[in-house]
Amino acid sequence: MESIKICIVAPFEPLRLGLVGTIGKVEDLKVVAEVSGLSDLVSKAAFRDADVILVDSDALQGAGRDTYVQINEWLPALKVLFLGTREDAYNLSPDDIPAYMRLNTVGFIMKDGPTERLLNAIRLVASGTFVCETELIRRVLIRLTHWASYDDESRGPQQLSERETEVLALVAKGSSNKEIAQDLFLSEGTVKAHVSHIMTKLNVERRTDLVRYAISKGLISLTDDGADRRDGSDGNRRQ
Repeated sequence: MESIKICIVAPFEPLRLGLVGTIGKVEDLKVVAEVSGLSDLVSKAAFRDADVILVDSDALQGAGRDTYVQINEWLPALKVLFLGTREDAYNLSPDDIPAYMRLNTVGFIMKDGPTERLLNAIRLVASGTFVCETELIRRVLIRLTHWASYDDESRGPQQLSERETEVLALVAKGSSNKEIAQDLFLSEGTVKAHVSHIMTKLNVERRTDLVRYAISKGLISLTDDGADRRDGSDGNRRQ
């Protein structure tokens, strides 16, 4: 039987090499490429021939737009298994679902599981089977249910989640999406989605409006660094 060809994407070298060593010992699996990030992935011809792309969720942070555009060209043919954490599951947005659904086959499993579970997940994704942790499915369904239940009245400021309030406070202090991502250990894409949702809920168009709202609600004060300096300095909507 021909081995399942796997490409591993993981920024943390010990994790990446550990995966290479663990998977390489299995008779029916073969690692054909290993890279530290998505930008390195597109330069590897072996990646397009791999049966499964094993991606550490940390690799999604900091990838440039050009990288996603290039990978987008091959999305329909790719079978991807993501290794994530409970924080990743918590931050998964309904806006992320369409991109994942474009993949030929996609899987999500937690990093804290046993080796055999990872190996079995790789085999299932290679066979075209959708694989997902029960906890992640539960979180996605809950978030989709909440999303679908929003109406004009419930999109008010009182409905901001704890995470959205944290993001709003940092936006109001003048932090960029990249800086917020670093402070809250999120991806820039997740921060951008949070900012977009906050603007929708508060019915505003600009980040400067978020500053005014945050000040009016006492999330920051006029003496906070960046608040009065940023307020009114940028009239464009930026997420």
